[in-house]
Amino acid sequence: MLIVLRRWWLVVLAALAAAAVGYGVTATQPRTYQAGTNLMAIAQPPDYWLDLYAKNRLASYTDLINNWDFVAAALQQAHLNVTPGEVMGGLSVGHNPDSNTVQIALTDTDPARAASVVNALADAFVARSVNDNRQIAADFPANSSGQRQGTVQILKLGTASAPTTPIGPRVKLNTVAAALLGGVFGVLLAFGAEYLDDTLRTEQDIDRYLALPTVIAIPRRSTGR
Repeated sequence: MLIVLRRWWLVVLAALAAAAVGYGVTATQPRTYQAGTNLMAIAQPPDYWLDLYAKNRLASYTDLINNWDFVAAALQQAHLNVTPGEVMGGLSVGHNPDSNTVQIALTDTDPARAASVVNALADAFVARSVNDNRQIAADFPANSSGQRQGTVQILKLGTASAPTTPIGPRVKLNTVAAALLGGVFGVLLAFGAEYLDDTLRTEQDIDRYLALPTVIAIPRRSTGR
């Protein structure tokens, strides 16, 4: 602690320099926005085992949506001038088994484009589930009692709108984090400078390192009169 206090200026200088760099780098980055919507899987007709099946399928739904071929087809169907590579870089797909929902979110520098892509992906997956259910109905017609094969219906819970508040870059957070890292680096510099400093300041230093007696000592000039 004494070493840090003696070289406090080095710690402060390193923290300020790192904070300036962190602020400069973060402030020049473009603003990013996130749009999202949810899909719900519903058992049709309502059935405990079919509902349990729908919960288990949620994880596979996220893999189907977060897929290059699916994204490319959805963008083409929606006539969006966006490449799958641009979408995949900011696409996030998750699921919540408790509510039988799948969350689709996209982070982009263009808020309107983010909302358009999210809606395109959601609509494409709903249309895909409708076609799958039609195929199931064709492959498994109603039995003698008129009961049809149960299916999992995908519903889109709301339409994504263009966000107005950016989620990044986090200028304040990154600046503070950079200052803290700079301060830590400054502490390391202070210890390193102390280790390399071979200045003899006291009689004890002379006796310890040179093993020589002190002939004369010059007292420090007093500031008082």
